[in-house]
Amino acid sequence: EIRFFPDSWEIQKGCLVAVDVIIDTSEQAIAATDVVIETSLEYIDFVPNKTLLPNFFPPKVSDYSIHIIGFVSNPKATVKGSGSIGTLFLKQKNSTDADGNLKLYFAWLGKTYDSNLSVLWGIDILEKAWEGMYRFVDTATCEYPADSTIVGGFAHMSAEKALSKTINALKRKERLSRRNIIPWI
Repeated sequence: EIRFFPDSWEIQKGCLVAVDVIIDTSEQAIAATDVVIETSLEYIDFVPNKTLLPNFFPPKVSDYSIHIIGFVSNPKATVKGSGSIGTLFLKQKNSTDADGNLKLYFAWLGKTYDSNLSVLWGIDILEKAWEGMYRFVDTATCEYPADSTIVGGFAHMSAEKALSKTINALKRKERLSRRNIIPWI
C-alpha cells in the first residue's frame, strides 16, 4: 500500500503542510515505486528518506500532480518492509483555500501508468492507495512557517542538476561495488 501520514490535519493558515509518503510492501520484495499524486495544494519540495529506497529522480510536478519515483540501483537488490520514503512539503495555492487534498492516482493492481510498487520486471503489486485531507484554520500549530528553509530536497536545484546528481550517485555506487568485488549479477 501507499499512504500519507498524517492523512488528515488542521494546519495554521499560511503554514507549510509536511506529509510523509509511506509505503508498505506487505513483505514482498520491490525494486521501485511510482507515486503519482493528484493535489489541490502547491508543491514546495520533496525530501527523500533513503532508508527503504536509496535513489530518487527529481519529482515531476504540474499544476495538479506530483510524480515521485524511488528505486534501487541494482534490481536484484530488492527491498521489503514499510516506512516513509520521504516528506512532501506543500502549501495552500490561494490564501482563501480552506481545504487541501492529496489523492494517489491509482487505476488498480497491475496498471503501470499509475501509482505502483514494482517487483522485478516492472510487475505492480500495489493493492491499496489512500487519500489525505488537510484543513487550513486560523488557530492551529504551525510546525513549518511559510518561509521555512527545506534542507535535503530537490527544490533548490534545477531538474537537470537534480537528475545529474542522481546519475552521478549511481555511477559512484557502481564504482564502489566493482572495487569491493560485489557482483551485479
